[in-house]
Amino acid sequence: MAEIKATARALEVLRRVRAERSGQLTISIDSGCCDGTAPHLYENYVLPYGAVEIGRVEGIPVYIAPHFAEAWKDVRATLDVVDEPASDVLSLETAYGVRLVLRE
Repeated sequence: MAEIKATARALEVLRRVRAERSGQLTISIDSGCCDGTAPHLYENYVLPYGAVEIGRVEGIPVYIAPHFAEAWKDVRATLDVVDEPASDVLSLETAYGVRLVLRE
């Protein structure tokens, strides 16, 4: 089974987003058109059919697209953030000038 951890800075950002949002938070790792497999943080996100939960970070479920399930079964990754003040991505953390990233 995959293992997802998070850096202290990523946890801090997730806590901040959670404190300011009232809906269900979800982290999705999919094959989007622009950001590839970059993790995205959403509120009240409707998951794609067959999405697979691979863990939780700060109580927030992390899902991957079903076509990644086999490749990700033994992945060990760390969720982190990088400064990106001009991001136009819809992921919630971008409101704070950062983007979620995965590190091995």
